Amino acid sequence: HTHTHTTCVGLSPIPTPPAACFLCFSAAQLRRSAMAKEACRSGDALVVVGSYTQFDNLAHTPSGTEAKYGFHILRLNEQTHSLTLLSVQDGVSNPAFLRVHPTKNIVYALTESIHEDGQVVSLSVSPLTGQMRILGSQSAAGKSTCYISLDMAAKRALCVNYWDSTLAVLNVGDNGVIKEKPCFVRQPSKEVKAKQREDHLRDRQSEPHAHAVVLDPCVGRVAYVPDLGEDCIKQYVYDPEAGTLTSAGKVPAHHIPGPHGPRYIEFHPTLAVAYVVNEISSDVAVFAMDESLITEIQPGDDTPTLTCMQHIPTVPVGFPAKLNTCGRVTVDPTGGYVLVSNRGHNSLAVLRIHPTLGTLSNVDYVHTRGRTPRHFQFNPSGTCLVVANQDTDEICVFKFDALTGQLTFTCEVFDVPSPSFVLVFRPYGRDSAKADSQALCKTREQTHLVAELERLHAENLLLKQQLAKSQGTKPHCC
Repeated sequence: HTHTHTTCVGLSPIPTPPAACFLCFSAAQLRRSAMAKEACRSGDALVVVGSYTQFDNLAHTPSGTEAKYGFHILRLNEQTHSLTLLSVQDGVSNPAFLRVHPTKNIVYALTESIHEDGQVVSLSVSPLTGQMRILGSQSAAGKSTCYISLDMAAKRALCVNYWDSTLAVLNVGDNGVIKEKPCFVRQPSKEVKAKQREDHLRDRQSEPHAHAVVLDPCVGRVAYVPDLGEDCIKQYVYDPEAGTLTSAGKVPAHHIPGPHGPRYIEFHPTLAVAYVVNEISSDVAVFAMDESLITEIQPGDDTPTLTCMQHIPTVPVGFPAKLNTCGRVTVDPTGGYVLVSNRGHNSLAVLRIHPTLGTLSNVDYVHTRGRTPRHFQFNPSGTCLVVANQDTDEICVFKFDALTGQLTFTCEVFDVPSPSFVLVFRPYGRDSAKADSQALCKTREQTHLVAELERLHAENLLLKQQLAKSQGTKPHCC
């Protein structure tokens, strides 16, 4: 692959300036100092990789190898970026989506099949050996289960079933295990008629296909559901006491006719901004979130709580979007960049986030060293990420520079058949979470300070140019 590279505004190298240009020199010095220091290592992370074990019951058509084991558990050395296989686990068919409990070493795995209801499987993970043990399994009340979110109290789990577009709410026990069958199931407002994969691939834009459910980060009251089939983000009011979801309008995925196929939605960690990746049109929609409306919206309302600010492509302008579909979208842990996986272009798009507006600008497109990067995830401190190349049966590790957005391939490749999902986390109970949080805060402060210094430098340069113009002299540039 040949990939274009666009240097992000404000991140071009700054040459050594004259002594008078203090602002420019300070920004460059801070950048060099920050780039020279890696984030603190606070212990190795565990990597749990889910794999497709059966292809004929999926809504899509992988071209890799059916896996014998649904899970590979590895340890990631965050200094050398090397992977060590710890364990494998069978007994779970097509684990397509994974989520770890916020305070327990429990992983939730969702099974994917168009022929039978998916399962939400609770598994314990040993921090030392990586061995997994199935603790329980409950129906998700729908087919091709593809997303799970825990509410803010971690007392309920919200699930999405892609094939029939149903939403389910399940109870989570005090021990972290999903307890029983769903306490609430919401059917789509429009019937899904597809019965076989061929029907679905032909008609999927004519019927609902919910792909994710994410609660607002403010109070956890509004559930956002990107619907790939109906080209919108649906809003539901979530009642954590009753465990119910009530419709409250929808937001168009794009300002021009589709199909666009909204797949996932991610919120910025500090700004009131959401990012929606459109799978079919290969772009990211940037939305401003109205926090006051989120607290006021009532069941049955149709007022959008999101307002679109921008659309930006995830592939180079010259590359045909019809040859690509987007996979995952995420915000890096420091809040400085959005990354998107491109399946077809086989790359990660790196987009810089404006520090105050939340809008995006292109930084780079980086080849993933394999085909069909279905999923990827950062380590907790944001210094590297692991990519699942589904159709070349491998996962790869990249280093990430949070100040420049640069991704660097580490040459670390590990064979995993048909990887569908990568979960990278620190086992609960180790003294790493606090150190990770401190390292992230420090990096965020450095990133924002660099942005502010460069803004002041630009203003200073503009004033010099205006002064020189008024005096009829040539400005002294730095």
